[in-house]
Amino acid sequence: MKITVVTTNYNAFALEIKRLKEEAEKAGYDFSVLDLENFSFAIKDGKLDIDWLNGKISDIYILRGALHSQKLVSELLEYLRKKGAKIFDNNFLKHKYSINKVADLVKLTLAGILVPNTFFARSFDDFLKFGEEIGYPFIFKSGRAGKGQGVYKVDSREDFLKMIAGFNDEEKEAQSFLLQEYIPYKYDLRCLVIGDRTFTMRRIPKEGDFRANFSLGGSVELFDLDDRGKDLAKRALKAVGLEIGGVDILIDENDKRYVIEVNHTAGFVGMEKATGENIAETYLDFAVSRAS
Repeated sequence: MKITVVTTNYNAFALEIKRLKEEAEKAGYDFSVLDLENFSFAIKDGKLDIDWLNGKISDIYILRGALHSQKLVSELLEYLRKKGAKIFDNNFLKHKYSINKVADLVKLTLAGILVPNTFFARSFDDFLKFGEEIGYPFIFKSGRAGKGQGVYKVDSREDFLKMIAGFNDEEKEAQSFLLQEYIPYKYDLRCLVIGDRTFTMRRIPKEGDFRANFSLGGSVELFDLDDRGKDLAKRALKAVGLEIGGVDILIDENDKRYVIEVNHTAGFVGMEKATGENIAETYLDFAVSRAS
């Protein structure tokens, strides 16, 4: 059986794709990667000509990391399905989603899931007002970036004004960001949900950084999450409409639990390190079983 992973940013997911390749080859699959950063096609005599296909369609295509070009990705997957291939897209075609943390937070709130107090605005002046209302420190972050990129802890109005000046110089728009209250936490957890299975690790920031992302050099360790926490992670994933995803949860000293965000294309190499589980095999088996 031939399996192809489709991505729009290979470099961002290289470690996970490498692990999927290892497990696919162990299982006897013919594995390949289609990086849409290098994608090209032509229309000749009224027919679509995609050179990398060479007339050959894989049995299953697994979408991992559609960070941009959503319309092109959608049309490509539909084309492949019409050609007889099976697709596992993590509900991408159903929802036509992109990374949009604001939309995800709205979905979580409507599902009755606790998230930090959050503000979205169309101008930096409005964000300044929200900052005064919520109080310092607070979190200011990009609504579309991932892996801990574009996330800032703002400790004072002066720091925020300097940050805004920098964003204006770079011609970044206010609507690309969101502002959240800073939650002093006891545990920073990443829950990886794959179907009915849940894997959990505690994330610990490296010295001098408030962000606990494994991809930014933070350390990880196995965490024995209770059933209440696992249920929260599954409900969050369902609210956003995914079958596989990473749910970031903060637990404070009073055992209050906040969902910070849901990651549509969560890394799992750190989770394998923390849990000792073969996450790549679980991911691959689930994707193959759900492809249609």
